[in-house]
Amino acid sequence: MLVEKEIKKILDQLADGDPIRVAFDGSELMVRFVDESSKLALTALVYNGSNYIPSSVRKCLTRQLPHVRSSIPTFLTIDENQYQINLNYLGRTQSLTQDNFKELLTEFGQLADEWRFYLDEHDKHDLVYVRVP
Repeated sequence: MLVEKEIKKILDQLADGDPIRVAFDGSELMVRFVDESSKLALTALVYNGSNYIPSSVRKCLTRQLPHVRSSIPTFLTIDENQYQINLNYLGRTQSLTQDNFKELLTEFGQLADEWRFYLDEHDKHDLVYVRVP
């Protein structure tokens, strides 16, 4: 849970123009301004394939999260070189306040957690179990 003082510190650091990493409920979010600070971009790692992204995980990328409603538009990207999947948000900053920024980070963090769980569950479908005699 982020407190008001932390939100203000994050916004101040963003105003300096540098992307920052924010620890949020056990995960790390990348936060940055883009397009001359007219847009806010959020990124969170939701899957790390360690040299492979299974087909069952790839199929999930074309679906919506089941049982999850979101008020923010997000999209997934694949980094084929790193075998990673990221959840992303890109939105305008024109009406960004401390309160709605906090709500945005909270909802985005929760969505990232849901995607992590969902993709990890599907990752298990491609496991091959071998008995050792």
